[in-house]
Amino acid sequence: MLKGLILSGGQSTRMGEEKRLIAYHGVSQEQYLYDLLSDYCTAVFVSINAHQHTDLPFIRDQYTEVNSPIVGILSAFAHDPTAAWLVVACDMPLVDQKVIAELVTQRNPSKMATAFNNPGEQFPEPLLTIYEPEIAPYLTEAYLAGRKSAMKVLQNQLIERLTIQQAQALTNINTPQQKALFQQS
Repeated sequence: MLKGLILSGGQSTRMGEEKRLIAYHGVSQEQYLYDLLSDYCTAVFVSINAHQHTDLPFIRDQYTEVNSPIVGILSAFAHDPTAAWLVVACDMPLVDQKVIAELVTQRNPSKMATAFNNPGEQFPEPLLTIYEPEIAPYLTEAYLAGRKSAMKVLQNQLIERLTIQQAQALTNINTPQQKALFQQS
């Protein structure tokens, strides 16, 4: 079973507004991604922190000691430990149906995760990945050790690494300047 998770529980301090609520496609980014993932997942949830609210189905972050996307991923596994989770960050407005289809059709459930290789950095992109249930203990171990990087967990496990056809889809928009440039293009 594949469920979707929109990571949006961050503080958005650099952006100065909630990135999940920005409308790049005529609707909020969380609504856009919710609709997109709904075509591929049995259920989709927005990952939110204790101070956020959404009208969409959500999973509230259960782990607060570490400020990291790993918190949302672990909260999803706490919600349903038997599901695989297709995770996408809310600040990736170039993710589209083609990218999600590419990830889902090349998924390898016999590995711990299926992730696109970030071509610029040569690491697995943790914010657009399918996490299989078997990786949850390794994410928990990293969290309990105070390590915030889901990417490092991915690097240390047997995962399916994909070459993305639309590398620009991995672009994160984190500042008002990046948002303005994106909206101009």
